Amino acid sequence: MGAVAISRCLSPTKRPDVLVTDMSMDMVMARNVIQKAVQNVERRSRHHQGRRRKTCRNQVVISILVSVCILAVAGIFIYKEMQSQKAMQISAGNSHNVGSGFRNITYNGEKYEYNNRITTILYAGVDSDGKMEATSQYGDKARADSVNLVVMDEKKKKMTIVSINRDTMTQIRRYSMSGNDQGLYTTHLGYAYTYGDGGDVSCESLCEAVSLLFGEIPVNRYIVTNQDSMPYINNLVDGVTVTVPNNDLSDQYPEFYEGNQVTLDDSNIRDFLQHRDTDTEFSNEGRIERQKVYMSAYVDKIKSLDESKLEDTWNSLDSMKDYLQTNITRNQYLKFIKLIRKVDFSDEDIIQLSGSDKEGEIHDEFYPDETELKKLIIQLFYEKV
Repeated sequence: MGAVAISRCLSPTKRPDVLVTDMSMDMVMARNVIQKAVQNVERRSRHHQGRRRKTCRNQVVISILVSVCILAVAGIFIYKEMQSQKAMQISAGNSHNVGSGFRNITYNGEKYEYNNRITTILYAGVDSDGKMEATSQYGDKARADSVNLVVMDEKKKKMTIVSINRDTMTQIRRYSMSGNDQGLYTTHLGYAYTYGDGGDVSCESLCEAVSLLFGEIPVNRYIVTNQDSMPYINNLVDGVTVTVPNNDLSDQYPEFYEGNQVTLDDSNIRDFLQHRDTDTEFSNEGRIERQKVYMSAYVDKIKSLDESKLEDTWNSLDSMKDYLQTNITRNQYLKFIKLIRKVDFSDEDIIQLSGSDKEGEIHDEFYPDETELKKLIIQLFYEKV
């Protein structure tokens, strides 16, 4: 799983530190040229002091114009270099080149090959309200609350949803406030979105973190929404009825007691999917359990809709565009929706990573069982050669 070299994302010939050095040298050279031009003006002025005043004045004017031109050209060059550097900084984390090492692997002495009929989609919900938009300043963005990897296997006609704890301790990419890539380090998975720009970079950093967690398998497509999107998502299928899986919210919301059937609508969807008791250790586990129940019921509802209704859902997404970020096209969306209707899917196909919870200094920490994770990767993405 190792770190992805920054040189994969940047120009093959210049890193940010090299660009800064080169730009500094260019600025020095430009300054020297300008100083030399000024000195020429002074020398010419002294040399022609005995000539007529008009001729001297003309030469001085011409020399000054030449100096101004040199200054302008140097300024334009420096500006372009700075813009080029800035563009490289911002795009440094925009894509994760996984290479081809994931395609053929050996596990327990057996050779395996990646199933190229697999499609993965990252779905994440972040803990923010209001319009989702990128900013030029990186960091201090929303945290990914819910992280799920949807795995569609066209060959086996099967769909699996892997629910990943946001507190999973794994490698994520970190940036400076100005967008400089500061490499990978280990922390909570949910922060992969936080350290980006709140737009494409945040989404793609989250994809990269999940890819690294799963042995660098490709995770290129994403759907990221915030809390304001919940009613819109629910209304796409005209509401969902669930069986409450636990009593975590029963004290605050009497209808949410274990075993009760509840139809979720605009009045209660956010409470069911979002709320938890932050004073209770590892309360995120109970929330994940409720989210799993909702996902299962939601897929069942999609399967019950006719094809024309499903196609209409794409147009309905426009009403929630401020609360949705995705790189999926209309054609891809319609393909996925139609595929969902054909694949096998049940509650057992919603898998939660196994591992252990630990109390951290600030947040709970979740550590995946590496042995079980490797087995899951083989099971979902590979075929024995």
